[in-house]
Amino acid sequence: MSYQALYRKWRPQVFEDVIGQKHITETLRNQIASQRTAHAYLFCGTRGTGKTSTAKIFSRAVNCINSSDGNPCNICEICTGIINGSIMDVVEIDAASNNGVDNVREIRDEVAYSPARGRYKVYIIDEVHMLSTGAFNALLKTLEEPPAHVMFILATTEPHKIPATILSRCQRFDFKRITTEDTVIRLKQVIAEDNISVDEQGLRLVARVSDGSMRDALSILDQCIAFCKEVITYDDISAILGTVDNSLLFDMAQNIVDKRTDKAIQLIDRLIMDGRDITHFMGDLVEHFRNLLLCKVMENAEAILDMSKDAALRLKEQSINFTQEKIINCIKLLSEAYSNIKWAVNPRVILEITVIKLCRPNLDLSAEALLDRVSDLEQKLANGVVVSAVSIEVQQENKKHDEKVREAAQQKKVSVKENSTIARKTPLDMDAKKAADLWPEIIAEIRKVGKLALFGHLADVRVEPVNGGLRVIFKDSYATNKLMVSRVENIELLEDIISKLSGCKVKVKCLLEKELDSNKVKEEDPLEQIIQLKNQLGDTMQVFEE
Repeated sequence: MSYQALYRKWRPQVFEDVIGQKHITETLRNQIASQRTAHAYLFCGTRGTGKTSTAKIFSRAVNCINSSDGNPCNICEICTGIINGSIMDVVEIDAASNNGVDNVREIRDEVAYSPARGRYKVYIIDEVHMLSTGAFNALLKTLEEPPAHVMFILATTEPHKIPATILSRCQRFDFKRITTEDTVIRLKQVIAEDNISVDEQGLRLVARVSDGSMRDALSILDQCIAFCKEVITYDDISAILGTVDNSLLFDMAQNIVDKRTDKAIQLIDRLIMDGRDITHFMGDLVEHFRNLLLCKVMENAEAILDMSKDAALRLKEQSINFTQEKIINCIKLLSEAYSNIKWAVNPRVILEITVIKLCRPNLDLSAEALLDRVSDLEQKLANGVVVSAVSIEVQQENKKHDEKVREAAQQKKVSVKENSTIARKTPLDMDAKKAADLWPEIIAEIRKVGKLALFGHLADVRVEPVNGGLRVIFKDSYATNKLMVSRVENIELLEDIISKLSGCKVKVKCLLEKELDSNKVKEEDPLEQIIQLKNQLGDTMQVFEE
């Protein structure tokens, strides 16, 4: 006897065998038991949810001579004849390949004849949305007023493509996606019957990848049995499907929140070398961040997460390290990359660029990335991290200044009085020093007045008083932040807030760390700047000294 695929071997034979569709099977059984069946039904739902199987069970049940509680007996001559195809009262039609007007006209001509053996002649039209407009029109009249001995069962995955005139003449039943738990229960029955050993984690992986389709789940299990025979592990199933181990998803998420770009890129390289599918990895990573978001916003996320208790607990622990804004930004960037990666010449590059952006938010100028950075800064302020860092920077700069003064005094062999004269600061220097000490209050005031963009750009900077002014020093990789803060309106706002909080007029200048060279920092004389401008413009500009 030839081998039969699992999804065929385990096709439901009675209504109780249909998994996850009790709301439909109970209704149909009651209709059959009370003899209140309709003449036309429409079964809708995604693939592998039991539409065609339910239609076949229903077609036998309405014709069965020994029907019990609405179920077919499957042993009488009518049931066995329908199953083996010897009784032609149940006709199954594939509308994908028989979608023309002539095909429907044949049905219309045949319905006039009474069934050969059973009580009803049942037409099961699968993928009915594939019928042409002319075919639907030809079917309409027959569907509206068929003979008493005819019953239509239409099955489709896309009910929105069916004309409203057809929909209004059918009883509609929507088949739900089969849950992971129900799929696992069914798979356990299958492996117990066939003496196959599969661990719980492996069964859950099969159920998750099948995406609510029992047929897909059984096909995947069939493939795994052929590969591993009698003992199947989670790693075996993961290797067959090309999916990524959950631990790698947790590692990638942790690298992103810790901003460890090098480790994230190394992880991608390891995935590529292991032959993992990048598209699957991207989809799994989006799902992982979705689960993190649910753990972040819900108290009882385990109720809707398709995973074990240990995995759900680990998700909750990792979600503590993320802000909601960070997770949302990750989902946005990864989803965009996932939609583009299918058409990319080099999918690896798309993934690497996306991960680098997530690890280094300053490279992403989108609104979501900015909100992520602002949220991160708010968290640091709440924990006192930024304030402490600024205070330490100020103390270090003051200490360096004092050391330079002492060295200058020793080199020139000046007296203590002369030394204190060198160290003595002008009133402008004192104002700048006061502004530097008040920097945490200054950026807090910027946030208070609603300038969140400016507040975000000033994250992770240090300030130092120099020559009566205040330097705002950015890391070299934050050139965009420096450019945005240097806008005239932003500098004026900063100087106004400094004046308000310190009572001093202090000029603000933005610099990158690489610009701290004395030649680049040197302030040019305003008149000299005008003369340089005149040289550029030529005779169109004249300079007058008063």
